[in-house]
Amino acid sequence: MLDPLTLRVAMTAVAATLLVLSYTGVYLRHRSRFAAWWSAALIAVAASTTLYLFNGSEAQTFSVPIANALGVLGAVCTWAAARSLRGRATGWGPVLVGPAATMLVTQLDSPTTDTWAGGAAFLTAMAVYFGLAAHAMREVRIEHRDSSGRYSSASADRATTVLGTTVGALSAVYALRAALFVSVGPDARLFETLVGTVPVTIALIVALVVVTFTMTELSQAERVFDLELRATRDSLTRLWNRAEFVRRAALRVAQRNELTAIVVADLDHFKALNDAHGHAAGDRALAAFGAAVRHALGPRDLAGRLGGEEFALLIATSDVGTARARVEALRLEYTVATSDQDATPTVSCGVAFASAREPLSEALQRADAAMYQAKREGRDRVVVDSVA
Repeated sequence: MLDPLTLRVAMTAVAATLLVLSYTGVYLRHRSRFAAWWSAALIAVAASTTLYLFNGSEAQTFSVPIANALGVLGAVCTWAAARSLRGRATGWGPVLVGPAATMLVTQLDSPTTDTWAGGAAFLTAMAVYFGLAAHAMREVRIEHRDSSGRYSSASADRATTVLGTTVGALSAVYALRAALFVSVGPDARLFETLVGTVPVTIALIVALVVVTFTMTELSQAERVFDLELRATRDSLTRLWNRAEFVRRAALRVAQRNELTAIVVADLDHFKALNDAHGHAAGDRALAAFGAAVRHALGPRDLAGRLGGEEFALLIATSDVGTARARVEALRLEYTVATSDQDATPTVSCGVAFASAREPLSEALQRADAAMYQAKREGRDRVVVDSVA
């Protein structure tokens, strides 16, 4: 039968090995915040497990508080890693408050004579931070599924699901440990059998392996996504390029059971702007319009650069008034955003409505014709296709 000492030595060895693989195989290649936080979690786990080996010695007075604090730090880093997948930064304050509080409580709870000193605080903190990590992973899945984001591919979605399930299970285990610790005590047979050192250490070893290798799958998904972005995004405006916009817009229109607003927008007097102020000024105008479009887009909308100074948008509405109001708001926002440039460019927009029963190209042609009508009427305005 495996004893706690043997398992702790094994867990330290596993954590150290996974740290080397994680750091060299993922972090050094991609420098992702997720890999950095997970590497930090592995360091904390390895150090914490090593310090528990001093239980029963004179060093126990100091090793137990520090070990508990490092264990909580490992859970905190797991939470921070999950947050990083949502683009959230985690400051040093939130990172250190849990471990520091755990160490203080443990130090005040006679660690010299009790290896379980501060146990309730330690187990509760572990359950809370692993629970926060599981919640963050759930939010990652929802966000990226809805927005076709970085982790929306089948492999990435599977990886985030596995990660969320794993840390969620650890949260449940530590919550049960905390409940049994308070109700029956750590020396009870029920505690040792269900959530004692041996079964939990085995569970942690499995979890460490699962998370580390799932992280590798996420890293691969990130590489594929980045390559796809380079092939489908306009680098200056950060909008979809023409081919990708048309592909996505056609699919979106086909999936809707109602009409969809299609907008063609063209920057006014763009050639004159380039000639008078140089191509750098033109690039600034294009980038500013891209920023205004990204700010104006709703979660179900799309936008792309068709080429030169011409853009296309899909607005997920069938209401003429709503579509006109949103495009007018975009036009005004762009004018305000460029008011401090060498010349204040304006934009002319045409709006048409696409049906799932017709090719998208026909709606784009009608929107383009409406845009040229806006040019003829004096520019810097929105014209809705008469068919609407």
